[in-house]
Amino acid sequence: MRRKPDRQGGRLNFRQMLQRRLNALPDGRASTTLGTPEGKSKHKIHKGIHKGICRPEPCQNDEGETFEKDYTQVGKDYTQESAAGNRFHRRLITEENLPREDEFPAFDELGGLRGLSDVTRPFAPEQMVACEECLRANAPTRMNCLYCGTALPATEQSAALRRPVLKKLEEWKQGFNVVLLARGSGGLTPEANEEAASLLRLDAGRLNEMAETGRAMPLARAATSEEAELILKRLGQLGIAAEVFTDEMLARQPLRVRSLDFQEDALVCRTSLEAEPHRLLLSEVALLVTGRIVTRRVEVEERKTMMGSRNKTIESREITVDEAVLDIYFATEGEAEGFRIMSGGFDYSCLGEGKALLTAENFKALVGELRRRAPSAVFDDEYARLRPLLSEVWPSVERTESLGLKRERPGRFNTEAATTFNNERQFTCYARLRSRLVLRARAESS
Repeated sequence: MRRKPDRQGGRLNFRQMLQRRLNALPDGRASTTLGTPEGKSKHKIHKGIHKGICRPEPCQNDEGETFEKDYTQVGKDYTQESAAGNRFHRRLITEENLPREDEFPAFDELGGLRGLSDVTRPFAPEQMVACEECLRANAPTRMNCLYCGTALPATEQSAALRRPVLKKLEEWKQGFNVVLLARGSGGLTPEANEEAASLLRLDAGRLNEMAETGRAMPLARAATSEEAELILKRLGQLGIAAEVFTDEMLARQPLRVRSLDFQEDALVCRTSLEAEPHRLLLSEVALLVTGRIVTRRVEVEERKTMMGSRNKTIESREITVDEAVLDIYFATEGEAEGFRIMSGGFDYSCLGEGKALLTAENFKALVGELRRRAPSAVFDDEYARLRPLLSEVWPSVERTESLGLKRERPGRFNTEAATTFNNERQFTCYARLRSRLVLRARAESS
């Protein structure tokens, strides 16, 4: 912009030229200088008026108050539009203007507050439980303080209202598993099924399926022993028999066997070349559990976009590995931890002439040979059928790891991550649970 010369022969800068224009405006609207905040705001207003971008419009609200409305949308000229089209009315929102529940007839048709349970209603002040640590009031349904996490004291009123939290635990945390014992009478009654499903936060249909299987099934995995005991007490009031098993009892991995040797009345298990072999009597074989270990790995390559919160997926790969597994549990005191045979990485030389070329055939022949040599052992192959029900409490383990950066071309890098899903822990818990119950029944019968 070319500067205009002043009276002294020099040139004016942009600020001086703008101040002269403001001083030339009528009605004293440029009474302040540009150095003050008032001057800056007027500078913006009059600059917009000068260019025809914005225009003060007198408006009047419902209370009779008059104010000016500025329209500052760049690129649209409001000066040619009628005043009626540009006039907006403000309405002050107060408590008296808000609609009430009784003004909506549809609210009463839906039931209003009558359909809500007593748990969702607000509690009276005398029902609240005070935390002994932070002295804050908590709902009587809570077991721990909402604010500091301290265990709340149990009162006579809160004892009947307490409910378990049942939050999802991490894999490395030690939990307490509430297991539904086998029922000989079939499913649950409709009333007990609804109450138990609400307590355990399970689907009523799923819970009824668990009861109809005739097997011990997990119902919940609690974080503390107090929470597990509360669930047992509530289920006992409904006539449902259950028991608590810790993760230390169920999640311990059995010893993996690499090869077997059959003797006349014994079974020799070798875990490695250096380790001492385990010789066990075939008459002590108590349980054989078969299943499949499924490992699914999903690798995703993404690129960070410049404008957006989500990354763009460039490529994704999925790899699935399915392998048969057999767990062997003995009634011997020192061998209660059991042994595991995976179909891959096992030496089938013990089959002799019955050894085939395919691993699947060899594994099937090995299971049949063990069942023939240990006829008193309980055989369980129901894991595949019960797996969807077991996933309600014992889901597959999910792990995500970063694979770093991948250079696509100079100046462009993509990020890679891999997510792995594995059900080995689920199968271990199921087999361990079956072994404990079978060994208990065997001890009681003897």
